Amino acid sequence: MGKSLKRPRKWLHNPRVSGNFTRKKIIVASILGFIIGIIAGLLGVGGGEFRLPVLICLIGFPVAIAAAANLIIGLLTIIVSLVTRLTGGMVLPEAIGVIIMMSATSILGAYAGAAITDRVKERYLKSAVAVLLVVIGVKIIYDAFVHEAASGLALGYLASLSLAALFGALIGVVSGALGVAGGELRIPVFMYFFNMPIKVAGTASLLVTIPTVATGAVKHTRMKHVSRGVVIICVAMAIPSAVGAVIGGRLALAAGEAFLKALLGTVLLLATVRIVKP
Repeated sequence: MGKSLKRPRKWLHNPRVSGNFTRKKIIVASILGFIIGIIAGLLGVGGGEFRLPVLICLIGFPVAIAAAANLIIGLLTIIVSLVTRLTGGMVLPEAIGVIIMMSATSILGAYAGAAITDRVKERYLKSAVAVLLVVIGVKIIYDAFVHEAASGLALGYLASLSLAALFGALIGVVSGALGVAGGELRIPVFMYFFNMPIKVAGTASLLVTIPTVATGAVKHTRMKHVSRGVVIICVAMAIPSAVGAVIGGRLALAAGEAFLKALLGTVLLLATVRIVKP
């Protein structure tokens, strides 16, 4: 292990934050943050599903603390990714009403999701993270080999708003509880229920994700899940993630979609194995 930081107890005020923090861990977090940022920029997601295994298994955070750190890091990554996509020609979607409705209910869901992290045993949260990763991984791999065009539902305006509200709340709970942005869940919803092309769906997802992730991060902070030590890890991982998001966003237009989906799905499944391993 690397050389331990001096006086770790002075800046790890929260006793629920475990792990022997070292300079080596901070360097690893920075390097992996950069790689995850590239992936997030490519897909138009926050990258939370990739960061959780790092924060839990390599950094040593309990799941609730990892969720808080993940949301804080993800917020900067998402903002940078959105700006990069917009300046790169991935224009705003027309369904502004659906986006606003989903954003509103996602905020409520994220707040509720963050609030339950102290009421659920850690092993249950780990199981929930693992299930989420398996579902997303299988979905991404499936999409890599099936190239059928997505067709949205023929819904009226009020029905679309109602459906957006429902999905917003459900994905918001997942985001707040597990510390993920939820883009991997939200993008398929926009594609298959609201008939958005994948690049537009990614941009729409990022717009919804920003207030959702910000709400979850604020809630976790008020619950004292964020100590000075957590902030140090967040800074070490967030800055490289933002740089990676810019690079990934610029590469998104030229990347081979099927190959990237298959690769990312495989990585998610491997991350699941690492999380559930005792």
